[in-house]
Amino acid sequence: GYGLTWIEQAGITTPFTTPLFPFIQTLGQQSLDNLTPAFVLSAGPTVTVQPVNADSGLGQGVFGVQRTNGSGYAQQWNFTLQKTFGANWSVEAGYLGSKLTRLGVPDVNLNQLTVEQLALGAALTQPVANPYFGQIPANTSLGTATIARGQLLRPYPRFTTVALYRNNVGHSTYHSFQARLEKRYSRGLTFTAAYTFSRLIDDAGAVFDAAVLTGPVANFQAADSFNKRLEKDVSTGHVPHIFAAGFVYELPFRGWQIAGIARAQSGSPIAVTQATNLNAFAGFGIQRPNRLMEPALPGDQRSTSRWFNTAAFSAAPQFTIGNASRNPVTGPGYQTLDLMLGKTFRLTERARLEFRAECFNTLNTPPLGNPNGGFGNAAFGTITTALDPRVAELMVKLMF
Repeated sequence: GYGLTWIEQAGITTPFTTPLFPFIQTLGQQSLDNLTPAFVLSAGPTVTVQPVNADSGLGQGVFGVQRTNGSGYAQQWNFTLQKTFGANWSVEAGYLGSKLTRLGVPDVNLNQLTVEQLALGAALTQPVANPYFGQIPANTSLGTATIARGQLLRPYPRFTTVALYRNNVGHSTYHSFQARLEKRYSRGLTFTAAYTFSRLIDDAGAVFDAAVLTGPVANFQAADSFNKRLEKDVSTGHVPHIFAAGFVYELPFRGWQIAGIARAQSGSPIAVTQATNLNAFAGFGIQRPNRLMEPALPGDQRSTSRWFNTAAFSAAPQFTIGNASRNPVTGPGYQTLDLMLGKTFRLTERARLEFRAECFNTLNTPPLGNPNGGFGNAAFGTITTALDPRVAELMVKLMF
């Protein structure tokens, strides 16, 4: 048999929950060049929270809604072929795809300098007379008598970050080949195996970032708010190969049963960013390093202390954007086998006793966490986390 399905659906992104518009009073005192401290800890910051008034938004980060931006929508399609053979076997294979349009993302800053302005270099951090002195509340970082020259070149010089709440500008596409083999129950055995080969691409790296609920942020995950093409890459959720199988077998003696689940999948992409963003003063959310070569290492050279070739990256200088893509590194894959041996004993007409011996991750293949992607961090390229090793348990359950 065969099947063909096309689904299209639309949704409304409603931002009128939290936070309250048009701004929340989030103050910060930032270094002009990310090298000189913004203030000395013993003296404390010079900015202070003030009661809400008509000028509360000045000198701070503000945000709003682009009312002309349409709501996001999803399209899905698939084509599947199915075939049964013998008395109990069936196989199916097919293609499944989807496209998400206008994903809401919190990763743009409308008050960022352009790349062309960034090329002005050190002149951007030079202090100059503040033409808005006396107009902007003195408790903010922009209310001082002098201000960095770069601030005056921003589209909205009287504000810090200017963001659109749930800005519907992201897109994603998904393509996959999916296959499945099934043996229906016969002679005590049932068996299922499935394999998926897929590719997920998007330009919305922070679509699920919790920051979308808190308002303007300075660490949004876009290298250049005015160039979304830099964000297009395999998605953080891209897992190209997934294999899963399960079986249940009734042993031919006295009702014992054995079952198992096996799963193996590829690793997911890892973002690499510089631990110190030297362009933060200009409104850039992150700074990626320069990529010099392919960072992937052969399997026999990978270890938890060096999962990828860290020498494949070099620091991007201040006033430049690194050439590394959004997710240039792949994390470790995942393999596991869970087994169960059990039997149900009938004690009386109404009472039964169930016994199960279970072993999770039977082969003790540790599911490693992702490597550190902070270039410049001492732990860059290392893996310091893992999920549970082999776990065994016995269970007895009385049913009456």
